[in-house]
Amino acid sequence: MADSRRFRSLMSRFVTGVTVIGVAHSQQPGEVVAMTASSVTSVSLSPLLLLFCVRNESRLLPHLQATGGFSVNVLGAHQDDISRYYGGQTGQGARGAWLRDAGSVPALAGANASFLCRSRHLQAFGDHHVVIGEVVDMVSADPPAPALIYACGKYMGVELAHS
Repeated sequence: MADSRRFRSLMSRFVTGVTVIGVAHSQQPGEVVAMTASSVTSVSLSPLLLLFCVRNESRLLPHLQATGGFSVNVLGAHQDDISRYYGGQTGQGARGAWLRDAGSVPALAGANASFLCRSRHLQAFGDHHVVIGEVVDMVSADPPAPALIYACGKYMGVELAHS
């Protein structure tokens, strides 16, 4: 019989990129609520859509529901401390700096890529919500830094091919 602990352990063998999702705090202007996420997927090129998953109990979810905008920030290998911080290990991490124009969603400074999105659909499935967002703007580091990846509970860097 399948159980959640074994499921989680085996899913950790799937190598993923690492992102931080950023949302403007819905009640404190200038503040950012963020979380580390590896469950990010491109959905469509026309229109530009992506998705990520967030726990139902996440403190980010109510702010996302209230503001309707978010950023997906793809981390470089040098940003594992930022991933740790927003993954709940605040003592081993760093907040990073957030860039923001008045009224816009926050983007993480120094990210390999940032996708600024407007929320199109939120749907609860089990203990998570699937969030689909429409990309309204993009920012990138040029040249890109080595990518931060995560597998089996460990961070690694991998050099990106330049074309």
